[in-house]
Parts: sequence; structure tokens; C-alpha cells
Amino acid sequence: MRRSKRRTSRRKTTTKKSAGAKIYDMVKHAAPYYAFASQLTQKDYSALEQTDYKNAPLIDKVKIFSNIVTGRLTGFTAFKGDNLYGSETTPFTINPAGLVNKFTGAGLAAILYSKVPIKMLPEKGRVGSLGKKVLVGGAVGGLFDAPDSNPHSTSMSTPRVLGRNMSVIQQNRNATMQTGFASAGNDTTRSSFT
Repeated sequence: MRRSKRRTSRRKTTTKKSAGAKIYDMVKHAAPYYAFASQLTQKDYSALEQTDYKNAPLIDKVKIFSNIVTGRLTGFTAFKGDNLYGSETTPFTINPAGLVNKFTGAGLAAILYSKVPIKMLPEKGRVGSLGKKVLVGGAVGGLFDAPDSNPHSTSMSTPRVLGRNMSVIQQNRNATMQTGFASAGNDTTRSSFT
């Protein structure tokens, strides 16, 4: 008698994620982008609150956001128009002081929480992973956000946002091209690197 070989079928185990795990996955993927975009555009949007920006159509708000992000990162903006509240002249900025911000602080705190040698603390691994992402997103956004006003200079009382002083930069560049010396006016490019 031959023994028939039984084929054991491997069951595919499908694990269903809990609602908490699904929410964590969404937050983990969205958090660095939110930290980056929020930190990068925060000062520009605070300047827009003084206008009637809230009444603008959604498509204009998307264009303004795109102009702010691409302007801060590259100096070039894709959208031009009358109702874009100056976002079409958003300058390229480097702001090393922006590396220290609320998102990098929160990310660092989360990483430190994950390193505490107490086993009873809940979700240490997840908090640490999320903290790293928020730290990086906030640091990159802070590096390119609008610089704060310089407390030592009396002529600069507000951050250079939405290209407000581009004419001063252009005047200084024209004077430099003609004479080889910058004009004595307020050059906003210096404030971008302090």
C-alpha cells in the first residue's frame, strides 16, 4: 500500500491592521512633509493674514503656496499674476537660525523619549521613528524659511517675506554692476545669511 502524500496547503495569513496602526502609518508618512511645509511657509502666511488672502479662490491659494515653496528653495516661481499677494517674487533664502524651531524641538524630544531606559514607557519605537522624521522635515523647512528680523538693525522690523524688498536688492545689484560697489541702502541679502 502506498501512502498518499498529503499536500499541506499553506494558508496565507492576512493580518489586519488595527485602527491605531493605520493612523500611525498615515501620521508617520505625513508628518515630515507637514513639518517641512509648515516651517517653510509660516512667516509668509503670517504676513498674508494682514490681507484678504482668506477670500482668494482655492486655485490662487495653491499657486501662492507653490510660489512660496519654490521661491524659498530655488528663487524661481512658476505662477505670475495680480492676485497672488506678492508671492511671485518670493526670494531664495538660507536661514541657519531656522534650524532651531518647534518641529526640530519636538522631534528631538521624541527621540530622547525613545532612548529613555525605562521599559514601561509605551510606544518608544514608534515615537522615536516619528521623531526622526519630524526632526528632519522641520530642519530642512527651517533652513530655507524666511529669516527673522535682525534685532541689531533698526531698519529691519519685519522678516523679509514674499519678496517685499526685492527692489532694494535689484538696486544694489545694479549699483554693483555699474560701480563695483554696493549702494549704502539696506541690502536684504545679508539678512538671509545671518
